[in-house]
Amino acid sequence: MKRQNAKTLKRRSSVASTGAVGVAVLAMLSPVSCMQPVEPGTTTTFSAAKSKGDDREPPVETNIVRVTKFFSAEPWLTFSNDGTSRVNGFKCSVFLEGPGKPRGVFGSGTIIVCLYRVDRDGAGREVAVPLQEWEMPPDKAYPWRCKDRTLMGWGYGLRLQWRDDLDLEGKQIAVVVKYARDDGKVLSSTRQMLKVPRRGTQILTVQPQKT
Repeated sequence: MKRQNAKTLKRRSSVASTGAVGVAVLAMLSPVSCMQPVEPGTTTTFSAAKSKGDDREPPVETNIVRVTKFFSAEPWLTFSNDGTSRVNGFKCSVFLEGPGKPRGVFGSGTIIVCLYRVDRDGAGREVAVPLQEWEMPPDKAYPWRCKDRTLMGWGYGLRLQWRDDLDLEGKQIAVVVKYARDDGKVLSSTRQMLKVPRRGTQILTVQPQKT
């Protein structure tokens, strides 16, 4: 009887350990959602697990070697308050990596977010049509910094509105994040393919920014 109880306790301990590892892995792989509120200069924090290390902001890095972007399952925003729920923007998180550890840092260069509409030519080949770019040198990128470090390091949470003349409802789009270093070298993330939802889709509503 004691031997059977010992086996049962051992099996329960193994299951508990496996569950704890699973939670830790999920926390590290969960998409981040640090986003800038409407009022510039105030930042919210990532919803993913925070780092338990030193949370002081790192010095600005000039030697950025990699750009990574993350989109949530529902990245869509509306900056319209007319009740139409027309999608005219999106949110994403951007991480810049230095030459040391693969963790996000803040850069001294310019973040460039590129928006494309993805069409097809007569032969069915994909054609990327440039639509808009958002350029954020350090002073413009500063308000988008997240104030807390996550397991992925320091990042930027962006909320971007595209031009009013762009009607992208139901269209396929692509987003690429580039980074122009001080020495002129330009780095690029992989592209993010998205399909803009039609009106009536549940999205995060954002009031227009104050100027």
